Amino acid sequence: MQVEMSSKASSVSLARQTNINQLLGIDKKNGLRDIDPRVKMFITLAFSTMLFCTAKELTILISLLMVFVIFLFSGMAKKSIKFILAYMIIVVFNYVIHLMSIEALTVLLSAITYTMLKFIPMVMLSYWLFSTVKVNELIVALEQMKIPKSIILSLAVLFRFLPTVTEELGYIRDTMKMRNIDLSFNRAILHPIKTTEYMLIPLLLRSVKISDELAAAALTRGIDGENKRTSLRKVYISFPDILFAVLFILFTAFLYQFDRQIVEFSMTRTWL
Repeated sequence: MQVEMSSKASSVSLARQTNINQLLGIDKKNGLRDIDPRVKMFITLAFSTMLFCTAKELTILISLLMVFVIFLFSGMAKKSIKFILAYMIIVVFNYVIHLMSIEALTVLLSAITYTMLKFIPMVMLSYWLFSTVKVNELIVALEQMKIPKSIILSLAVLFRFLPTVTEELGYIRDTMKMRNIDLSFNRAILHPIKTTEYMLIPLLLRSVKISDELAAAALTRGIDGENKRTSLRKVYISFPDILFAVLFILFTAFLYQFDRQIVEFSMTRTWL
C-alpha cells in the first residue's frame, strides 16, 4: 500500500514538473539551442554592437566568459575550447610584445592583437548562432514578422553558405595535401602570402558556385511560394526566450556602462 502511494506521488510530481517544463518551454537536452531564431539574431547584434563600443580588455574577457556560459548551457562546451585557447595565445603574445624595445613595432602589433581579442567573443557568439539556427525555422520566424521575401532568401542562403564554406576549406586543404602543398600553421606563419593564395583563390571560385547552388536549392524547396510555410516544430517566442533576452541585454548594458566607467576613471587619473 505504501509502495503504491509513493509511486503515485512520484508520478504526480513528475507530471507536474513535465507540465511546468512544457509551459515554460524548457528542454534540458537542448538547453539554449531551442531559443527562437529572432532572439538569437537580436542578442548577437546587441552583443557585437556593445563590443565595438567598448575599449578595455577586462570587458572583452568578461564578454568571452559570458559567451562561454551560453556555449555551456547549449551543450557546446567542447567547441568553445578552440576559441578560449586562441584567446589565451593572443593574450600571451600581447604580453610578449610589450616586452619589446621597438616602440613602433610594439604599437602596431598591439593594435592587431587587441583587434583580434575583440573579435574572438563576437566570432564565438556568431558560431553559436549559425550552428544552432535551423534555416527552415528561421524562414518561418521571418515570415511571421512579414519580412520581404528577398531579405528572407538572402538570410537563408547566408545561414547555409557559411557552414558550407567551412566544409569547402577542409576540401581545399585535403586537395593541397594531395599536391604536396603544406597548409599548416607553421607555413602560414613563415609564408603568409603564399598560404593565403593557396586558400583564398580556390575558395573564391567555389564560393560563387556555392551561392548559386544554395539559392537554386532554396527556390526548389519553394521559398518564393505564395502559400503559407509550415514547420515541423512550432516557432514562437516563448517566456524563457523573453527572459533570456532581457537578462542578456541587461548584462550587455551593464558591461557597456562598466567599460565607460573604467575609461572615465583612467582619463581622470591621467589628467591628475
